[in-house]
Amino acid sequence: MLRTALCIFLTLLVSELKAQPLLPDIAGTTEKGVNIISWNCQYDGIKSIAVQRSRDSAYNYVTTGYVKNLKKGVQAFIDGHPAPGNNWYRLYIVFNSDLTWYSNRINLRVDSLQLMKQDVVLPPNDSLQKIISTNGNDSMQKIVRKISIKITSDESEINPLTYIKSQYIFTNPLTGHVNMELPEVKEHKYSVKFFNQKDQLILDVPRVAESPVIIDKRNFQNKGFYKFILKRDNSQFETGYISIY
Repeated sequence: MLRTALCIFLTLLVSELKAQPLLPDIAGTTEKGVNIISWNCQYDGIKSIAVQRSRDSAYNYVTTGYVKNLKKGVQAFIDGHPAPGNNWYRLYIVFNSDLTWYSNRINLRVDSLQLMKQDVVLPPNDSLQKIISTNGNDSMQKIVRKISIKITSDESEINPLTYIKSQYIFTNPLTGHVNMELPEVKEHKYSVKFFNQKDQLILDVPRVAESPVIIDKRNFQNKGFYKFILKRDNSQFETGYISIY
């Protein structure tokens, strides 16, 4: 069984613990197309915290994910798939008493070039929050400046946190759709199959006759990781992974 291990470091330039603002204020930073929002929660009895994002400052907020660790103290959220340009964030907080409350808003601007230069495939935001929640209270209280992500991939099991991005088939960070950019497409016969984490065939493209090709993300129906097998002239050309978010 082929097994590989790879360590990748996401540089998360988060402030020290003492600099985290108390709710309703929140803070944020962006690095290499990844946004990190953090704050200090002084309240017990919280049922849920939704992180909402908008392209403008006051309207059209949608929930991009939920905070996993709701314990009193320093909390954070990683948005691995921000939109190019302005990203306004706020928290929607629900207490056990069913009282609801909004935090203040912040804006993080992301350069589209930063998104295009990402060389790893990041999982959906729900999976990214596990990086924070599984680090334990000690790590959260320190808000370390680097999160070490150890990737162990296995041919029989898809269980990573991130993958190196394929140069041929990849999720477009600006649209969320899947791009296929294949070399010498007129001289070769290409085909590609996509599988879910249970190794079930989700999408079969028996012939790719042009390049580039855009596959709408709605063809995958669910968020998550998908494995692909790319063949050229009936021989395996590349295997890799994409993220639908």
